Amino acid sequence: MDLKDPTTPGKHSGRTWRWLGLASVVTAAVLLFGASLWVSQGGGLPLVGATGASSPTSAATPTEEQPITEVPVDPAVQEPAPPSEQPEPEAPAEPPAEPPAAVTPVEVAPLPELPAVPLTDEVAPVPGVVVSIDALEAVEGEAQGPGEVGGPALRFTLTMRNDGDAPVSLASTVVTVYYGQDQAPAVDLRGPGGVPLPDEVAGGATVTGVFIFTVPPEERDQVKIGVDYTVGVPIVVFEGAGPR
Repeated sequence: MDLKDPTTPGKHSGRTWRWLGLASVVTAAVLLFGASLWVSQGGGLPLVGATGASSPTSAATPTEEQPITEVPVDPAVQEPAPPSEQPEPEAPAEPPAEPPAAVTPVEVAPLPELPAVPLTDEVAPVPGVVVSIDALEAVEGEAQGPGEVGGPALRFTLTMRNDGDAPVSLASTVVTVYYGQDQAPAVDLRGPGGVPLPDEVAGGATVTGVFIFTVPPEERDQVKIGVDYTVGVPIVVFEGAGPR
């Protein structure tokens, strides 16, 4: 029987091929595993133009929404809160007006008067100016202006003489008449024959005016005629009984 020696070249050649095949399989498996691992780590990119491949930009874009990691905020650093709208402050209410202080009536002192003289005398309230009453008579007063009421009256002439050289103003001269026990004020009239004093009397001249006042006949026993020549000068006073 022709038996081949195991050490012959044919047997040695068969074992060699088996070992080479086994090495090829192991090598292929190692390469395949390495390639898979590389692709899973993002190292593998599809070839441009391959079916189903996309551009590098689209390949790098994740297909699923990635979770957003919230960064913890340090409590010590807080964003400033937006300013809240504060209502505009109301204007301060005006303090209530203080009630007006009570007005204390002031008693007006009567104007100073010179001692009364008879109706026929002359009086000089200031040096150089002489005042006198003339032609006192009873008349029937006439109502000629608004508010006037006619009736029994006294009419007299007032004379103003200037013994000085400079003119004297009579613009502020006021004439009044009172009558009876109660010294009631008489009302002046314009007629009959009333004539006002001029505004001044020249130096060395004399001027006159005619005045009419209503005085009841039964009240003429005590008549008082006052002449307020000017402000600051005492009033000249004539007293006596008037004609009925």
